[in-house]
Amino acid sequence: MERDAGAACAYASDLHSLLLQSEPLPRFDANRMRHAAWWLAGFTVLCDWLGSSRRPEEFSDELMPLEEYWEMVQPWAGERIRQAGLLPHEPAERFGLADCLGGLSENGLRPTPLQARAADLPLAEGPQLFLLEDVTGAGKTEAALLLAQRLMAADCATGIYFGLPTMATSNAMYERLRKIYRHLYVPDSEPSLVLAHSASRLSDSFMGSLASGSASAYGDNTLSASAHCNAWLADNRKKALLAEVGVGTIDQALLAILPARHQSLRLLGLLDKILLVDEVHACDAYMQSLLCDLLRAHASVGGSAILLSATLSQAQRRALSKAFTEGLAAPAPDLRRITHEDYPLLTQVHAGGCEEYRVATRDSVRRRVGVEILESETAVLEQIVTAAAKGQCVCWIRNTVNDARRALILLRSHLAEGYIDLFHARFALADRLAIEQCVLSRFGPNSTPGDRRGRVLVATQVVEQSLDLDFDLMVTDLAPIDLIIQRAGRLQRHRRDPEGRRIDGPDGRGEPRLLIHAPPWTESPPRDWLSSYLAGTARVYEFQDARLWLGLRLVREAGSFHMPEDARRLIEGVYGEEAAEDRLAGLTETLFDAEGKKIAETAQAEINALRLEYGYSHEGVNRWWDEAMTPTRLGDPTTTVYLARWVEGRLRPWVDEGEHRWVRSAVSLRQALVAGEAEHPDIPKDVLDTTRDGLPARGRWGVLLPMEPQGEGWWRGYARNNKEETVMLTYHTEEGLMIENVQGH
Repeated sequence: MERDAGAACAYASDLHSLLLQSEPLPRFDANRMRHAAWWLAGFTVLCDWLGSSRRPEEFSDELMPLEEYWEMVQPWAGERIRQAGLLPHEPAERFGLADCLGGLSENGLRPTPLQARAADLPLAEGPQLFLLEDVTGAGKTEAALLLAQRLMAADCATGIYFGLPTMATSNAMYERLRKIYRHLYVPDSEPSLVLAHSASRLSDSFMGSLASGSASAYGDNTLSASAHCNAWLADNRKKALLAEVGVGTIDQALLAILPARHQSLRLLGLLDKILLVDEVHACDAYMQSLLCDLLRAHASVGGSAILLSATLSQAQRRALSKAFTEGLAAPAPDLRRITHEDYPLLTQVHAGGCEEYRVATRDSVRRRVGVEILESETAVLEQIVTAAAKGQCVCWIRNTVNDARRALILLRSHLAEGYIDLFHARFALADRLAIEQCVLSRFGPNSTPGDRRGRVLVATQVVEQSLDLDFDLMVTDLAPIDLIIQRAGRLQRHRRDPEGRRIDGPDGRGEPRLLIHAPPWTESPPRDWLSSYLAGTARVYEFQDARLWLGLRLVREAGSFHMPEDARRLIEGVYGEEAAEDRLAGLTETLFDAEGKKIAETAQAEINALRLEYGYSHEGVNRWWDEAMTPTRLGDPTTTVYLARWVEGRLRPWVDEGEHRWVRSAVSLRQALVAGEAEHPDIPKDVLDTTRDGLPARGRWGVLLPMEPQGEGWWRGYARNNKEETVMLTYHTEEGLMIENVQGH
């Protein structure tokens, strides 16, 4: 140890002479060093990876003075940094609403009140946190981009990381940003835009950007719409956050404060970036605690953040603001805008305090939504069939895959073949991405009357956030009130005429109607009020029975809600301190259970998160895990299941063409459903072994599922659940993966 310490001191002395020359060596500050060690570790990893790319003939085994080596290596190092895409790019001098919308002419463009406020509010000195709360469709993304570019132009940041709740929402945001992100920087520059999630290489747009050439300019000085990403930055998710602009799941950012390998590289990637997180309300107690830790760390090194939500509770707003100011070593902000009328709201938090700007919302999203409660699947079925017969497009959001598939079967006997789509998470990744694109085409902003007329989508929660979908009628299973509001945001989202054509004037489809499928109403609900009728919903929203009843009571009594006027009232009426606990009868205990679960999730986050104040090398507090076992989300552990076709003595991936075949053939399932492989006596051992060796990580984190054809597009295979019971799995490209327990096999 003494010899190592001596060598380190000698090296530091040589570096001081070389780099600082006559300047005095700064006084050692142990606390600052412990804090800085995290980013220094990331910088060291980055330098190591860059240096390791040298060709063997470029190395020398001759001893030479440090000064001579320094002079020799600088040109190579500078070129390597440039080739890796790590040099910063200059922000554009001007960035307006037209740039956010793809370089369209600004003639006739009218910013929403939130966008107008984002464009003209005074920026504070130093790191800042912005909370943007407004209804769905109010232009929050554009407002956030306007704020982000203003911060970049003010030398507060050099780039952005945009974190979203899911891969699907990340893909949608990537498609949106790739057309306009170059406008954030000066013309003729080549900033990298990276898609950062585990299936990013399945995006044709992203993969195409790796081969794109230099940015080109049109004759009118506008930039081409092509996206560019440096291949070195894109070849590993751990490097993705180093790109100037990143779009991905929030998980990639949360790994920066969890004990995962190369965590410090992610932390370094966020340095000097604006952390922009959408759908913040989607974070449960565990994820919110991690996000608070990340905000604390980000603010401590001068980072700014922008958080977006349509349905943020006051408790969440206070916690996020407090965490940011703790990172600044500043007092918690005094948030005063807390009444039901204080919405929409833009909150700006900084070391000097906070400003709260109450704003209006755009007229096109100000509306009354009529609510009708349906207490049977038969009633739901009648409403959907009637609407489809009138040419309307309908979405029924179910809370479980099994319920969604049952709804599909019910509707098939009443609607024309080919007019019903099913969308959930239990599809092979390639099939799921194809369905996602089909859904966006049929129900997205550019859908035509021919795309939409009489079509019905049965879906799970995969459609409730960030996807730009527009339905004439929305049916939803009972869900938490914030998610009810989110789902209603996909109801008549864009103004259309009665036939479904996009128009500029008032919507011609009449008052939006939201149908809520819920248990029969009772003023004194028993403990099994929810589980006896919607058992799957009770499992998905565990211990939320009382919250669901409270939300249902609010919308049932009013028969409608107005947006944005009622948004805060509904959220606080369920989650706020004033939420009524009387009249809950048998559900009172579940309210306490929900609070206990929240406390437990927060405690688990505090255990899992790194304690930066203890320093990078404090192993007694910060224990390092394998990345595959580092949870960014709680819930049941999951297994990656690789679907394989067993036909004519060959075992092939479900998707047997193109690149990344096994990744595209994978489905993620809870370990309670599938935890391991079953025996496959009909398949030779050498075939199974060879196939496993070809899986990602040689199958270490997944389960191989050989399947045989069963006719009519169905395939069948067997696996084991976490109780070592044999389960049968059936798969269909249009219906996904179904599981049931079987005896023997």
